[in-house]
Amino acid sequence: MSVIYSIGTAVPEHELKQDQAKELVQELLPNRRLSKYLAVFDSANIDQRYFAAEPKWFQKRHGLEERHQLFLNHGTDLAEEAVLDSLKNTNLKLEDIDAIITVTSTGILTPPLEVHLLNRLPFNDSIKRYPFFGLGCAGGGVALSRAHEYLKANPTHAVMVVSVELASVAFHHDALDQQNIVGAALFSDGSASAVLLGEEHRLLSDQSDFYLHIKNTSSKVLGDSMDVMGWNIRDDGFYVIFDTVIPKLIPTFWKNHLDECLEQNELNLSDFEHILAHPGGRKVIEEIEKILSNQHSIQTSKNILRQYGNMSSPTVLFVIKDALENAKLHSPYHLITALGPGFTSEIIIAEWKS
Repeated sequence: MSVIYSIGTAVPEHELKQDQAKELVQELLPNRRLSKYLAVFDSANIDQRYFAAEPKWFQKRHGLEERHQLFLNHGTDLAEEAVLDSLKNTNLKLEDIDAIITVTSTGILTPPLEVHLLNRLPFNDSIKRYPFFGLGCAGGGVALSRAHEYLKANPTHAVMVVSVELASVAFHHDALDQQNIVGAALFSDGSASAVLLGEEHRLLSDQSDFYLHIKNTSSKVLGDSMDVMGWNIRDDGFYVIFDTVIPKLIPTFWKNHLDECLEQNELNLSDFEHILAHPGGRKVIEEIEKILSNQHSIQTSKNILRQYGNMSSPTVLFVIKDALENAKLHSPYHLITALGPGFTSEIIIAEWKS
């Protein structure tokens, strides 16, 4: 097993209430025919979101270079803030981290994100690096799974997962259609950093402390579904692919993956208390709820969606952090899940124990 030892988070300074975001997009609509789609802002169950770009930035045209600079400057700052937050109130130092996994789908950096962080912060210069790109909303879950697998092979090590996304860079004020209006109502900016420890790490010698242990992980990719979620890349940046079919994949593709995962681990859905799901949107959460019984709680995912919107890959780490701090975990088993481009599903079985 591996242990989720600590999680840090960070959001940018510009807070935008949902009604303010709706007004901003409404002013930019090229014709009244599209106004009917603005109702998604009211039904998204989101109160506010945070953005690296100020509101005026969204009203202007920007090229790929400007968008890249926004990510390079603000995205790296956010990632650094999340890293430092993840080590606050712990007995770990940056030089104690043996491996780092960085996750993003909204910025292309070479050298990759972790090298920028290594040049800002006193990490060990022999640290093992694993940059992940293109995982989208599944990125946080996939990174936790790969960190767990690394720690099974290196049980005395510590791994840091750093995820940062800026939806700001993919907003195009002159390309608003149904799909982009939905994206504008859901997505936001944020960063999260999680520290995982191998089961033989020196900091786990105290058997009285309770942690969320990763027991097992499972990945599944749906064939012939590359057009469900992702990016179209054009001269002036990323354009979102966000198909309305996504909620319909919950009772089919995701449910089949869940059943397979539970069977392989000789568990039943009734063994789980909290479902810590990446909140892709209100409809996705509602479809997951239909599969669950009254004994399960997905409230933490709802809370994070309402407070922050969909930040893509960091969001599931926000969910886990909130559950650890506020949900008062009782039952031993909890399910972590995230969906993303591919179309892919990542499921993690976690156990609350000392």
